[in-house]
Amino acid sequence: MNLPYRFMLIPEGAGAREAADPVVIRFDGRYYLFASKSGGYWHTTDFAHWTHVPIADDVLPIEDYAPALFVQDGWLYYVGSTPGEAMLYRSNAPERGVWEAVTRIPSHWDPAFWAEGDNLYIYYGSSPSDPIRAVTLDLATFRQKAAPVDCLDSDTAAHGWERPGERHELKRRPYIEGAWMTAHGGKYYLQYAGPGTEWKSYADGVYVGTSPTGPFRYQAHNPTSAKEGGFICGAGHGCLFDVEGQWWKAATNSISVKHPFERRVSFYPSGFDEEGYLWTDTYAGDYPLWLPGHAPVQHSTGPEWELLSLRRPVRVSSALEGHPAERAVDEEARTEWVAATAGEDEWLEVDLGEGARVAAVQVNFDEYGSQLTARDPQSHQHYLLEASHNGKRWTTLVDNSEKENDTPHDYIEFREPFEARYIRVRNLSYTSAPYFSLRDLRVFGRREGEAPASVADLSVERHAADGCRATVRWTPTAGAEGYVIRYGIAPDKLYSALRIPDGKVGEREMTGLNRDVPYWFAVDAFNGSGTTRGSTTGCR
Repeated sequence: MNLPYRFMLIPEGAGAREAADPVVIRFDGRYYLFASKSGGYWHTTDFAHWTHVPIADDVLPIEDYAPALFVQDGWLYYVGSTPGEAMLYRSNAPERGVWEAVTRIPSHWDPAFWAEGDNLYIYYGSSPSDPIRAVTLDLATFRQKAAPVDCLDSDTAAHGWERPGERHELKRRPYIEGAWMTAHGGKYYLQYAGPGTEWKSYADGVYVGTSPTGPFRYQAHNPTSAKEGGFICGAGHGCLFDVEGQWWKAATNSISVKHPFERRVSFYPSGFDEEGYLWTDTYAGDYPLWLPGHAPVQHSTGPEWELLSLRRPVRVSSALEGHPAERAVDEEARTEWVAATAGEDEWLEVDLGEGARVAAVQVNFDEYGSQLTARDPQSHQHYLLEASHNGKRWTTLVDNSEKENDTPHDYIEFREPFEARYIRVRNLSYTSAPYFSLRDLRVFGRREGEAPASVADLSVERHAADGCRATVRWTPTAGAEGYVIRYGIAPDKLYSALRIPDGKVGEREMTGLNRDVPYWFAVDAFNGSGTTRGSTTGCR
């Protein structure tokens, strides 16, 4: 999401931006987005234009982590993540930032509400030792009606994705947290996050029950929302929300370089299949998607664009030692190209190759060396985006020389694709850091030529000693710039995906499977001219 992510408040988080634990909720014709440590919240009617409502601490405890919200009788209710008791607030004009205190209620880490009948259920938990629990309140009085019940807990012996670590390699209990409840088809889907927000393996799973308090049964297709590869990873601690009959997932992404809580927010298409399995589609999660409510009649995830800038030749005005230009096209949010200064003579240029048609550009700024916190004035990125056929004569595509808003992940989509071989970002004024720096300059569109051939010789070997692991092997395909491993619990349920932006790779160890569950795999190959789907292979 191209939001003005706020720098962290705490001194040890200086220079790191943060937003996480998103809740998207519809109220009075608007959709509201609440995210931890954002100094307020946003609202929209079209998901393209967002209005930020700043909130002072004496109005709402907005600096509490993991906000929880629900709508009842014309009011939007809010509570922050606080152990013990917390004040419940409500508003009938949240677009104006008007809130009032209601009463104190039982509260815990990472609460989430579900209102049904005469009851208000609170799901909570954020711990490596405690389960996710639920407590029932009276919806009219907000008084507790029953003792808390245990709903779910981690099982790292059987659920590989719950194991902590970047590749699920750590031998300790995970953090289980971020509960969210959704009712669908007469069933109750209790979602939860693990194994830890700082890792690329951050994901959401689900247990399914026939009542709001269970008992709940683990869904065989888990995690339901995961993203371990691509530009930005992690898809945990979020929520499901509905827009005109289409389900969407709001999730937390992990960068976690300058601080473990350096995070972002993304939206992904989601839904339930005919058998009731909950899924989230992160296959093209790094690429432009149709906005909620804006998909064409012939629904697809997004326009058929490819990434044109991946590992393409780059030239720069300068580069700080250890932060070379190639990092700006490596499809990795945790690395950066850093110029020697933040001066107006700094620039980066990428050669897209012959036959490129550009449809959109995403300029992902870094803040290398920044010491800014939320208490400092808002930063800005003033720059020019330019295009050229020969690298000598340039045409200005976007002039952001007087841009007033803060856009650390600036996204520009053009009305019509155009031909260009070179794209250049030229700095004018940069106050986010003492150096002009980019995580990645990402260019989308199509390049003339052939998509790679389909992947051959796909094989999958399940580990005998640990059924939560399997090794996927294939023969690298000529012309491929990368691969996407699709996998799932049936040939028609390949709901999970892992994007590998490297055409030379021919093997990947899958470390987050569920023990005693059969899996099917396929490997797709992609380049700037298209994506070729691979055939499916099963393993027991």
